[in-house]
Amino acid sequence: MTQELIQNLIDVMDIAHSQRAELTELLPPLQEAQDQIHYSKKESCQNLTDYFDKVKENVIENINKRLTHLLSKVESIANEALEPLRQCEDVINQSLAAAARIMQDGKALLNNNPADNIEGLVKFKDNPDIKALSSIPEVPSLPDVPYITIEVSSELDQKLAEFIGQEGRILERAPVQIIDIIERPGGLTVKWSEIDEEVEPGDFCLEFTSGNIKFDSKSTTFHSAYKGPATSHTVRHLRTNMPYSFRVRCRCENSNKWSAWSVPRVAMTTIPHYEWSICNPEYDTSNENKTATRTNEGETKVLYSSSNCYLAGGSVTFRLLDAGESSPLDGVGLSIDNQDTSTLQRENAVFLTTRGSVFVNGQEMKNKLPDLTKGSKLNVETEVLSSGKIRVSLEVQDKAVTFDWKINEELNITQLAGIGLGGSAGKSLYFGIIFSHEDWKIGVE
Repeated sequence: MTQELIQNLIDVMDIAHSQRAELTELLPPLQEAQDQIHYSKKESCQNLTDYFDKVKENVIENINKRLTHLLSKVESIANEALEPLRQCEDVINQSLAAAARIMQDGKALLNNNPADNIEGLVKFKDNPDIKALSSIPEVPSLPDVPYITIEVSSELDQKLAEFIGQEGRILERAPVQIIDIIERPGGLTVKWSEIDEEVEPGDFCLEFTSGNIKFDSKSTTFHSAYKGPATSHTVRHLRTNMPYSFRVRCRCENSNKWSAWSVPRVAMTTIPHYEWSICNPEYDTSNENKTATRTNEGETKVLYSSSNCYLAGGSVTFRLLDAGESSPLDGVGLSIDNQDTSTLQRENAVFLTTRGSVFVNGQEMKNKLPDLTKGSKLNVETEVLSSGKIRVSLEVQDKAVTFDWKINEELNITQLAGIGLGGSAGKSLYFGIIFSHEDWKIGVE
């Protein structure tokens, strides 16, 4: 009985120990979640304050501009209307002065025996002021002159209040979020999805930066990685074992307004980038072995990748950086092994010639692709089917060929384990090129 109680005590302590370890592991992500709420709260409050302060400044500035304009208009109308009245007033005053002088001169003549002053009477008759008495200016009636009034909207303040009352929206989360990041050779495939059912995105924008950015900081410089309608994108040419932060946003169709950024997601790739083998003397490699150049016209051999690093289910891109003389057996392909260096037009290989012919397990397909020349890009995508076959898509210049590739099942167990085709593991493949003449230069990414 005692032993059972002791064992029960030990079992409970083990459970408590395990639970304590699990609960302790939950504290850092819990703290990170709290930090995100506090940071986003502080940032949102500051952004709101800055925005509405700027709005108030602009509104006051525009009100003052409008007031100045209207006051200037009132001044202009008044000045324009007063000018003819001032001229009329000047004429009246001049006529009044002339009449006063005439009355003064006439009175003087009448008081000094005008009958004996013929010369004075003649001179008075020719007085120019008398002509001024003959013209009486017309003074406009009050209805004919401006009475300046103003007309303003009595609903402006109400409309402004209603408009301002509808400005701004608080979002708990951005309408699109990153849902998964998958490691690729020398890159990462980022997947995202919209979480707001009311938003129907037409385009997405993916950006990234090096380092662990927990929050969307304005001081951090992000680089554009993708813009378009797709919901995933592979960012290439990344350093292995270096953290990168990603964020995504969206905009609706027929709109130029982008949404808020998603929460940054941090990831890194531990898989080295694709590279060519350095063991083939017929080719030189450069750019961290991502570029291969056919250097001489000796024995024609296949240059394979440094390992069976291409995992079926992913993608690989080949860029023709330069081109030389083409031969029928030149091209690019995939293979389950790197044993045969004489050709890729064989069993257990997929091969695209520079002249656009596609060979699957050594058999030529009817469909053709454009020729591979300088500047061409060959994009290869694969998918492992439940039947064990590999669905292959080859695309050159927006033209694609898709087919199901059946691997030779007669390989022994050792070979299957060696190339990664055994069990439920992913299918690891080699990629390769073969060129008969020099000057061919091809990069892989």
